[in-house]
Amino acid sequence: MSGQRILVTGATGLVGRNLVERLRALGHHVVGVGSERDLRDARQARALLAETRPDVLYHLAARVGGIYANMTQKPDFYRDNILMNTHVVDAGVEVGVPYIFAMGTGCAYPKRLEGQLLREEEYLDGVPEPTNDAYAYAKRAMLVHLEALREQGVLEYCYCLPANLYGPHDNFHPDHSHVVPGLIRRFVEAADAGADEVCIWGDGSARRDFLYIGDCVDAMVLLAERRFSGAVNVATGVQTSIGELARVVAEAAGFEGRIGHDLSKPSGQTGRLFSVEKITAAGWRPAHSLEEGIHRTVAWFREHRHEVRER
Repeated sequence: MSGQRILVTGATGLVGRNLVERLRALGHHVVGVGSERDLRDARQARALLAETRPDVLYHLAARVGGIYANMTQKPDFYRDNILMNTHVVDAGVEVGVPYIFAMGTGCAYPKRLEGQLLREEEYLDGVPEPTNDAYAYAKRAMLVHLEALREQGVLEYCYCLPANLYGPHDNFHPDHSHVVPGLIRRFVEAADAGADEVCIWGDGSARRDFLYIGDCVDAMVLLAERRFSGAVNVATGVQTSIGELARVVAEAAGFEGRIGHDLSKPSGQTGRLFSVEKITAAGWRPAHSLEEGIHRTVAWFREHRHEVRER
């Protein structure tokens, strides 16, 4: 269905930039906003929604980061995400937005489910991983808010729980990036410098589901078109260890040295395996293997390294 009025918050981030490009290519009338609108401010959020009055609101704006950022900036991660999520959803209700597509986070699943299959109905049932608990609770609160509105017949929503996303337009900050862009930057720079070793955090045994951004955007568009209602995992259903990921990145970057481990640093949750029953039933499957996605992203980083986002 083309020609809809669509608002995308967080439009300068990894998901937002790729989503806006896709939606415009499909013929939608898209307004994308980034940090020029401070959505922690209720007045700015209300003004934005009053101006755009979208048929669909993709709320992707968030304060995000890797393990180090989540551990050292907990108050900021909690406050900023609680404020922007609450204000954007409230403003959407005020102008009568019928459908909100909200971006959740898989890292907020209960820690008790480590190593087990992560099903959407258990998302709120237990405390999250302590290294990112402030961020996790703020993101969980948005699901509670949206479900309360749905129960009252105010709107429909999709709460997307993506795997670890990566791809073009990611944040490649040396300290505050997620694991894939962080490793890509380090291995590319090490390869170019002829370094003998790259050291990664932890023992490399932690396992994650890594999803290429193009595949995630495909799923998001499909879910919104079908007005999927509720929480849904968007993932490949395949786990890869951080150690294996590092080897894939090293190969793609042309790094031929040794991969070391800093055991004084945390590894994060030991495992995160998503149930993909709902998203598969919706008719979606990923189109890119990890190796293909990593090679594409390394090539993009090399071409754009002097203009990559670092925040």
